Amino acid sequence: MTIQTEQFQKYVEFQREAFEPFRAFGDVAAQTFERLARQNYAVLGDYVEFAVEQARLPAQAADLNDYVGKQLTSTRAFGEKLAKRTQEYAEIARTAQDAATSVVAEKRAHKKAA
Repeated sequence: MTIQTEQFQKYVEFQREAFEPFRAFGDVAAQTFERLARQNYAVLGDYVEFAVEQARLPAQAADLNDYVGKQLTSTRAFGEKLAKRTQEYAEIARTAQDAATSVVAEKRAHKKAA
């Protein structure tokens, strides 16, 4: 009976070690998903603000030249904001890649030490 218990314990330990990288990657994936979801929410907010601003421009402009000027200014500012958001997406991707690489390196180091 003792032999079966020891074998079962070895099997449980083997499973724990085998699935540890998946748990670590799951954590990285969850963190990345949260950051991306929040980033998407922020970008959507930017689009809503831009659309509302564009809808109000005709009522705020004195004439056609004023309207076009305000529209260009607004569109330029929106483009700059989107460029910044794109850089933020790239940073999220870099962070996720670095975290995944770190998990792999940590698991390899742990395996070599054992």
